[in-house]
This record gives sequence, structure tokens and C-alpha cells, in this order.
Amino acid sequence: MTDIHSHALPFVDDGSESKEDSVAMLKEEEAQGVKNVILTPHYRPPFLKEKAELSDRFEEFKAFAKEKGVEANLFLGQEIYVTDETLPLLKEDRLLTVNGTKYVLAEFSATHRSDVTEAVYALTLEGYIPIVAHIERYSYLTVADAKEIKSLGGLIQVNAASVMAKPRTEYRKRVKKLVKAGLVDFVASDVHFVRKNYMKEAYGYIKRKFGEETAEKLFVSNAKKLTE
Repeated sequence: MTDIHSHALPFVDDGSESKEDSVAMLKEEEAQGVKNVILTPHYRPPFLKEKAELSDRFEEFKAFAKEKGVEANLFLGQEIYVTDETLPLLKEDRLLTVNGTKYVLAEFSATHRSDVTEAVYALTLEGYIPIVAHIERYSYLTVADAKEIKSLGGLIQVNAASVMAKPRTEYRKRVKKLVKAGLVDFVASDVHFVRKNYMKEAYGYIKRKFGEETAEKLFVSNAKKLTE
């Protein structure tokens, strides 16, 4: 599997406070069956580190992780909370796309209605491919909204924890509707050190409910565009 959304890069956001904790997170990813991990630190207050600093920290940590026996392939991205400043910062090459591609992991407010479709449209106009992070958290978005996001060229990611009804059962209900409608592109962990990794369990659930072909797409094959 490939995990396209994780917070295992230490010292840069609320994901991990030590290199040792981060290594433990990555070894758990391996235990879950994950071979490729994209580290996607937050870009939102108070976590406002930009591309140059994150790239340096990533290279340093990647070397440390290898020394500690981590075998997973590591890649760098950023989970960007979308504001009016996002596009200018991306165009100035100050924020990170996913693994240097045109894919952008985009986060929105879970408590206040955001114009997600307009943001997706604006990003695609500039040649980016937005991946809407953990869409099941945005209760104000409907299945019809998700269809519009896809029609505009956006992609959709859901959290493995949500697949397993953690922390809220309504998240699983939304995920099931979206998967059934063929709208989900990725399942990812969104793991932090204080959160359990549900990738293996979520894969099994999706396989049982929707078939092996769907599980392979959401956990394996779709992510190859981001890592290859």
C-alpha cells in the first residue's frame, strides 16, 4: 500500500515531537502493509513552515530513518489549508506539492462552510490537481458536491480511521456513500503519533464491502501517480 497523507515528519507540526516517535510511526506503517509513505506536514497556523525548510528537514530525517532500519520508501508533500494565499504561495514555489508533482493535498474547514468547489476550480485552472483531504469531515459537502469536485478535475481522499468509524460513526456513513458512488480516489492514514494507524483494517473492510478491485485502487494503484 501507499499512504499519501501522514504526519510522521518530526518537529514540524502536531504529528510527532521526536525522531524516535517518527521512526516508530513508520515501522507501524510497515507493519500495516504500507510500502510507500508520503509525509505531509500541515501548512496552517501555527504550522507555517515552507518548502525550503521542510525539504531540508525531510532529507535529514530520511537519512536518520534509514539508519534506524526503516525500509519504507519516503516521499515529501504538504497538507495545505486552502486560503486566498494558497495559489500565490504555490506559484512562488514556497509550498510543497505531493512529491514534486502537480498534485496538491488540500485541507478545508471542518466547522465552517468553505467553497471547496471554487477552490478546486481555481487550482485546476493553474494546472494543479487538488486532492481534497479527508472529505468525510466536511459535513456541509454532499455527494453532489463531491461529484462536482471530480468533474472539475479534483480528487478525493478519505481517512482509514473514518472507514473504521473512528472517531465518529457518521464519518463511516459518508465514506460508504462516496465509495459506493465511485467518488473516492485514496484511503490514507492521516496518522499522528497519538493516533492509531488503521490502514490494514480499512483495506480489509473496503475489500469485504466493495471488492478487491476497489480496495486495490484506493490503497495501491491510484497512488502510483504520486510516487512514480
